[in-house]
Amino acid sequence: MTGHTAYVFDLDGVVRDFAPGDPSAAIEAALSLPPGHVAATAFHSDLLTPTITGRQTFDDWYAAICAALEDAAAEPHRVRDHMERWRANRGTVIDETVERLETLRSAGHRTYVFTNGTDHVPAELELLGLTRLFDGLLNTADFGVAKPDPLAYAAAHRAIEGDFGRELARHEVWFTDDRADNVEAAREFGWAAEVFSRA
Repeated sequence: MTGHTAYVFDLDGVVRDFAPGDPSAAIEAALSLPPGHVAATAFHSDLLTPTITGRQTFDDWYAAICAALEDAAAEPHRVRDHMERWRANRGTVIDETVERLETLRSAGHRTYVFTNGTDHVPAELELLGLTRLFDGLLNTADFGVAKPDPLAYAAAHRAIEGDFGRELARHEVWFTDDRADNVEAAREFGWAAEVFSRA
């Protein structure tokens, strides 16, 4: 992990975790929906892809999720009340990663978060107290293209170079992600990359 110029971390599953406090199972039980239905609806590519590529806002995404659940629920008028718990859950910090980031930053290294994110990510980082850990946010909602597309890594690399004010060789950038396909795409791009694992 050491010996690189820039250190890049995926957000979800690496820096924050949505599993603790996830209300999806309780929502599904309350609305008589099958297990996994909330996540399957929210993260279906038809709804997610426009959101993480900046073609619609988090609020648009949330409204579309609710509308789709209303079509499936026996009592559609109850969906939005229950889904407010889903909207309010913005994850919890993964302490091991925060420690790694603090160690890197105390040694003078620059760190970045690279996420298939929404327009709400800046506010979410502030809410979780994570903004201080990064020199920059590399958000695919700003790039118009998402991981693992090579163009997403190219956009992120340009943004890092802009922060440094100079060109960086691709191998100077270290990256971790909890998704193997995103890590493989990063390696193909030329970054040093590894699948995230908790210490």
